[in-house]
Amino acid sequence: MDQQLISDNPSRKARLPKKNNKLEKQQTAKNKYLEPEEYSRLLKELYRKDITLRYALACEFMLLNGCRIGELAGLTVSDYHKETRSLDIHTSFNRYIPENEGTKTVASYRTTYLTNREMEIIDQILELKKLSETANPNWYHSDKIFTTNTGKPIHSTILSASLQRANARLETPIDKHLSPHIFRHTTISILAENNVPLKTIMDRVGHADSEVTTSIYTHVTRSMKDQAVNVLDDVISNNLAPSLPLE
Repeated sequence: MDQQLISDNPSRKARLPKKNNKLEKQQTAKNKYLEPEEYSRLLKELYRKDITLRYALACEFMLLNGCRIGELAGLTVSDYHKETRSLDIHTSFNRYIPENEGTKTVASYRTTYLTNREMEIIDQILELKKLSETANPNWYHSDKIFTTNTGKPIHSTILSASLQRANARLETPIDKHLSPHIFRHTTISILAENNVPLKTIMDRVGHADSEVTTSIYTHVTRSMKDQAVNVLDDVISNNLAPSLPLE
């Protein structure tokens, strides 16, 4: 219309649907992940007992990697490539289904690159696995990396129960719903707080589109807005303010 190519704009008759109010979801986003002080206390308690050592290692790995519990349980020795510091996440394990399933979505089918600590955890788990296979005649033999204390693939029920018991032993229990999935959300919050772009975070955790990921990212980055104000203040005071006329 500005260029006088058409006399009427048909889009004026269009009515867009109202956006859903996501304020409540954003307000509860902070309950979906653990703060550093919270996950530090929880992991420390899990590491304190030998019986929960494997579960502590699994939780810390999810915290760093961002994988789902089913993806963690589905990892095999052949998925770990130490020479290239990479891990193939191409399947998901469900203890109620005999065969491994594919990943939850196409975006979930991915290869992640490992931190030094992730590699240390896998190496420690594999060493524990080797010792158990030798010492325990009833050990359940499989090619899975993360297992229970009997050798069977780890699963959400047993890990959730271990988390909740560890939380109950804390002097000040964490007032949040604790399940393995909270570590995946914590990965998102850690990366968001350290200025990693949303697209990169979603690639890391295997999300093409996720309202939860976005709400956590938005909540965390909103709390960082003061940083932007401080940057602007510094720029003005260091570059422009000296040349401004005094009142």
